[in-house]
This record gives sequence, C-alpha cells and structure tokens, in this order.
Amino acid sequence: MENPEYKYSLQELLCLKVFSNTLEVIQSDAFCRAVVTWAESEIMSGTNSETLLILASLGLDSVLDNFEVEKYLLIYQLEQNIQNPPPHFSALVWLRLKLGQLIASSSAYEVESRLSFFTHYFLDYPPRTFARITNVLSSFYWELYDEAIPVFSSKASEMSEDKLLEQVKDRLFPFYRILNNPDWMQILAR
Repeated sequence: MENPEYKYSLQELLCLKVFSNTLEVIQSDAFCRAVVTWAESEIMSGTNSETLLILASLGLDSVLDNFEVEKYLLIYQLEQNIQNPPPHFSALVWLRLKLGQLIASSSAYEVESRLSFFTHYFLDYPPRTFARITNVLSSFYWELYDEAIPVFSSKASEMSEDKLLEQVKDRLFPFYRILNNPDWMQILAR
C-alpha cells in the first residue's frame, strides 16, 4: 500500500487481506483505512447500504477502530454474499498491483526500491505464474543494478532516468496486461 491516493476496489482489498496470510503485504491499520475510503467512495457514488454507511462513518472517529472496521466489512460481505477470493487468485492480484506501481514509477529511485523488494524475498508461492513473474522481477533488478566488480557500474546507472522508466514499462507491461485480463486471471489462478 505504497500509494495512499490509490482507490482500491473491494475485490482488491479482499485479495490483499487473503494474501497477507501468506506474506504480510498490508498492515491492519492501512487495510482498515483503505476499507473506510472504499466505503466512503461507494456511499458517494450512490450505493445504498446501512452497513456501508456505518463503515464510511467509522472514518470520522479520531482513532480508527480496526476491530469495528473488520466486523462491519464482514457483515457487508455476508449481506451481499461476497466470499473472500481464493489464495492463488489473491497472490496474482497483489502482483498485478505491484506491477502497476512499478510501471507508474516516476523516478529511478522508486523503480530501484520497488524492484529490490523482489530480491529480498523468495516468492516461490503457487500459482506457478506468480513464482515465475516474481523470479523475472528479481532477475530484472539484478540485470539493472548489479555491480559485479566495483570497477563496473550498473546498467541502470548508465541510463538516463527517462530511458530507465521506459525500459521498465516496456519489460513489465506484458505481465501487467495479462494480469489485468479477468479471463487470464481465472486460468492462471488454478
């Protein structure tokens, strides 16, 4: 949850929560703030639900009560018959969000810090697509930033910032496009 202005959908929020059971990708406070923001957005767009109104109003408190947010989110899910997404699907949605952040990076520093995440963790979780794309991201980091011997400078340091951002977009957009396609997501999450 690096971008506080990003408006998560309910499905994305539920996927982040499910995937957090495998790898803590979202802290409880950030999750609850995002849920309240989502509820406020739904109310403003005309969705009529007492539970959503309660969820949105929880953001008015000076201190957000995470237990209350999660309780009313669960009540809303039960009312609307919305189940949590499967773990494999959730992993792919999290990866799609990460790829979107990488593609939207506005500086070389953002690219390096976001890509370096994939070198710190061995993300060999199912489904296979998830493991393969995270491996590609780790390799891409080393391709750009590896300085094997101090005499050599990294590939990224020899590029202009615009060229680096363009290369990141060119390399990662095909993965992002596939993970944005609902049909592919259903197939890949199996």
